[in-house]
Amino acid sequence: MANFVTLARHTELKAQTLVHILKANGIDAFTEEVNQFFPSLTAHYKVRIAEADLPKALSIVDNIDLENEEQVSNAEIQNRKVILLPFDYTPTSEKAFPLAFSWAKAIGAEIEMLNVYSADETEHYSILNRMIDFDKEALRERVERAHSEAKQRAEKYQETIQQRIDSGELANIKFKCTALEGVPEEQIIMYSEILKPEMIIMSTRERCKKEVDMIGSVSAEVAEGAPIPVFVVPENIDFNSVDMVKNIMFITNFDDRDLIAFSKMMARLSFKEIEINLVHFRESGTKETWNEIKLNGIKSYFAEHYPTAKAEAAILDGANPTQSIRDYMAEKNISVLSMTTHRGKLISRIFNTGETGITRRFVFEGDFPTLIFHA
Repeated sequence: MANFVTLARHTELKAQTLVHILKANGIDAFTEEVNQFFPSLTAHYKVRIAEADLPKALSIVDNIDLENEEQVSNAEIQNRKVILLPFDYTPTSEKAFPLAFSWAKAIGAEIEMLNVYSADETEHYSILNRMIDFDKEALRERVERAHSEAKQRAEKYQETIQQRIDSGELANIKFKCTALEGVPEEQIIMYSEILKPEMIIMSTRERCKKEVDMIGSVSAEVAEGAPIPVFVVPENIDFNSVDMVKNIMFITNFDDRDLIAFSKMMARLSFKEIEINLVHFRESGTKETWNEIKLNGIKSYFAEHYPTAKAEAAILDGANPTQSIRDYMAEKNISVLSMTTHRGKLISRIFNTGETGITRRFVFEGDFPTLIFHA
C-alpha cells in the first residue's frame, strides 16, 4: 500500500474541491476527517495523497486559490476535451459505455470514467464500530485501505475496459478510471464543475427495478443539478452509437434559455446531420395563433443559425402530455428526447401538473434516451 501524506487541511467543501482538482490533474487524492470519532466537533478535513505525488501536488496548490471561484473553475490545467462517464460496476451503468466511447471518438475527446464509493461500505465499518473500538491510527489505516481498495478495483476495471477496446466492442480512444469517496450525485456534480467535460453520459434503471444501484437512482439528481449537458440512456434499450442520434424532439416553453440550450446541443452535434423537432404543449386558455407565432419564430431562428440542420415545429395536446410525447415520437421516428432544466427542476409545466416528480418519473424511468441541458 502506498505511503500517504497530508497535503492540506480545509473545510469539507474546500477539501473536496481540492481533491477534485488534483484528480482532474492525474493525482490520486482523498479526504479524511480530522476528528474521525466525533466528526461534528470539527469542520476540517485532511487532503491525503501518495507521498510520490507530493512535488506535483504542491505545484498545483501553489497556483490555485480555493477562495477564488473563477480560478478554481479553470484549475484543470491539462485543458482536455472530455466526456464524463459515471459507473458503479453494474450492468446498468455499462449500458452507457458504447455510446460514450462512440461520441468521444466522433468529437476527438477522452473518457473520464468516475466511480463514487463509500469508505464505510468498502470496509463494512459502521459508526457503532467506531464508538466501540476507537483507535485513531486504526481508523486512519481503514480509510487509507478503503481508498487503496477502491483505487485498485478501478485500475483492474480499467484493464477490463481496455480488453473491450482491443476486441472492438468499444471505440479506441484514451480513457481512465477514477474513484472518489462520497455521495454519488454530489461527487459527480462537483467533479463535473471542476473537470468541465463536454457532457455527462450515464444510464438509468428500468422502472420496475429497486433503487439499489448507484447509477439509475442518481441520474435524475445529476441531470437536474449538473451545469453540464447530461445524456441519459435507459438500460432496457440498445443505444450504443452516436450515429443513432438522428432525430431529436426538443420540448420548448418559448423561453430565452431554450436558445442557450440550442447552442449547447448543436455544438455537441456539429459533426453530424440531425433533424430537430421543436415541440410545445398547448395549455388550456392559450390562444393557438399566438403559440404558432412564437413556435415559428423559434423555428426561423433555428434555421438562420443552424442551416445544416432540418427543423420542424409542432404544438401538441397538453391534456395528456405523456401520451402525446409517445405518439409524436413514434410518428416522427424520434431517437432522442431533449429538454432543459432551470433552478434544479425539469420543465414540469409541460405536464400541466406543477409536480416535477411526474416529469422526473416520465423522463428517468422511460424507454427513450434523453438529452438534458442546464439553463
